[in-house]
Amino acid sequence: ANLFLGYLADGVELGGQVSLDRGRAEEALAAVGGELGLDALETALGVVRVADAEMVRALRVISVERGLDPRDFALVAFGGAGGMHACSLAEELGMRTVLVPRASGVLSALGLAISDLRRDYASPYLSALEDVDAGALDEAFEELQRLAAGDLDSPELTRRADLRYRGQSFELTVAADEPRELAARFHDAHERRYGYRMEEEPVELVSLRLIAISPVEAPKLSEEAVEGEPAPERRRACFDGDWLEIDVRGRGRMGEGSAVEGPAIVEFSEATCVVRPGWRGAIDGAGTLVLERP
Repeated sequence: ANLFLGYLADGVELGGQVSLDRGRAEEALAAVGGELGLDALETALGVVRVADAEMVRALRVISVERGLDPRDFALVAFGGAGGMHACSLAEELGMRTVLVPRASGVLSALGLAISDLRRDYASPYLSALEDVDAGALDEAFEELQRLAAGDLDSPELTRRADLRYRGQSFELTVAADEPRELAARFHDAHERRYGYRMEEEPVELVSLRLIAISPVEAPKLSEEAVEGEPAPERRRACFDGDWLEIDVRGRGRMGEGSAVEGPAIVEFSEATCVVRPGWRGAIDGAGTLVLERP
């Protein structure tokens, strides 16, 4: 569908092994749509809408269902096709900023290569919170810290605790650096997640968690400005059912400050970004394409 709509270039070879063929994509869409009384364009737009709806649902799970308003955040696009859908998803969620890292197509691999070393530890500790002894709690955490010290070299340690209202079958995790603050932090977390709090109900401590992190030296991400940036190519692409002649820019020929205004397409080495109408942005000093809309 993305190929037929013009978001991907016809004839491009992926990894030197797969050649994109827009004509065959149109034939496939027409065959599927024919059974539903739809032409190739209607089918392609429907496929994209369904894909977007599934991704929006997933984004709501990790935001709205956790008590977080997606409008307060920027959407980070990653994966080869993430940038093709990011602006549409952001519009659906009321978000106004999209970030497309230079290595967006291989962002998970980059993160794996440069991330700090981390180990997580957990220990059951079922007790009414009001009966918990601060000294005993500290000893339990120290046991987890001894395990962490044996696995990592001088790790940075963070204490967490899982709590719930008595009778609940699920817990919320809160910071446990101050035992006296556990109840207040749990009530606040419960209200953020579910919209209400029950301060008159007893709280149970279920388990203790320790996060151990050993920092590693990571490369500094930077981007230089380019001189004599070439004129963009042009391509027909469909937006909301209308075919438009739009700019197609190669990310490798852009640098810090290079601007783009939708509708447009930015082609990365391992990914593609579709800049919908109403969006505009530029490359920042870290090499990230920062897109925004009014």
